[in-house]
Amino acid sequence: MTLTADRKQQVVEIARDLVRAKSLAGQESAAAQVVVNAMRALNYDDVRVDALGNVIGVLAPAAPAPNAGSILFDSHIDTVEAAGRWTKDPFGGEVSDDKLWGRGAADMKGALAASLCGAAYAKADGRLRSTVFISASVNEEQIEGLALADVLMTYRPARVVICESTNLKLNIGGRGRAEVFLTVEGVPAHASTPHLGVNALKQAARLILAVNEWQPPRDPLLGAGIFEPTEIISSPYPSVSVLPDRCRIRCDRRLLVGESERDVLDPLNQIIDRLRAQDPTFRARAEIDTETITTYTGAQRTGLKFQPAWKMDPDSDFIRAARAALGDPEIGYYAFCTNAARSAGLMGIPTIGFGPGREEHAHIADEFCALEQLWGAAQGYYALCGI
Repeated sequence: MTLTADRKQQVVEIARDLVRAKSLAGQESAAAQVVVNAMRALNYDDVRVDALGNVIGVLAPAAPAPNAGSILFDSHIDTVEAAGRWTKDPFGGEVSDDKLWGRGAADMKGALAASLCGAAYAKADGRLRSTVFISASVNEEQIEGLALADVLMTYRPARVVICESTNLKLNIGGRGRAEVFLTVEGVPAHASTPHLGVNALKQAARLILAVNEWQPPRDPLLGAGIFEPTEIISSPYPSVSVLPDRCRIRCDRRLLVGESERDVLDPLNQIIDRLRAQDPTFRARAEIDTETITTYTGAQRTGLKFQPAWKMDPDSDFIRAARAALGDPEIGYYAFCTNAARSAGLMGIPTIGFGPGREEHAHIADEFCALEQLWGAAQGYYALCGI
């Protein structure tokens, strides 16, 4: 399918409307309404908003093909803050230099607009082989896949397409993610008499340096299982002339296929045990964080911040069909974590990634998505509706 000028313009206008709707995690109501309006304008057979605020559109074929399982295209509608120095209005939806600019243009409102339109055009042209679901999911930036789980359990798609940026490559795997807290305990004392206490900040520094010497495993497709400290908070804070008695270090661990919670925590506990053997005053523990999200509807879900990695067999029927439909694109993987951690990693649903834009353009100032990428994605989603 070659997009007509009118269809190209419609993709861009829906993407612009989405960018203009501010939608931090838990505050996606305006963006959700844009999605509902777009689905109705595109003649979706059914439009639903679930208890969490996920928007789901349904398109049914006139005559389902034998043995063709349903397919779900997912994009999250929440974004991160528009931090940094922008030269463009992050919520202006500006189109210039053949690009759409703004927060969420690449991550991932452009992809959502392309999937909304691509699937609707496939339905209008009689190209659907099975039921198609389009989900605009919420709170992904907090815990990947937690809100999408409700959609997957309700609609039970046979196949999933995650529309996160791939630069129009076909992604068949992705790293997972665990959020780890290292908590170091000390003994408070006056800063003028540090020998009477144990400085948790110094002990935390020792732990960070020790962990930095550890080498995470590697995967031929997904690369290294990264471990990076991202935040340290001491207590009391502010601390004036007082040795901190506690430090909490937040760490980001990128997971490889097959890694478990124990695989994440065991190496850290071994390092902690070694430091304790060297210094009996050293006290620390490692744990994976749990978070409760509150969606814009007021609903809550609690989840462990452990989302497994995933990888599909390149010779599976789904991958072969997707490659053929997309014109044999380059095969890739996600370096970051996506909602596929739930669909493929936890639920075992055959999943691929395909979307406009590049991973490295997510979360940056002056975020953008090239129009050619938007249109290429819409054409790709159209083609995937026919497999």
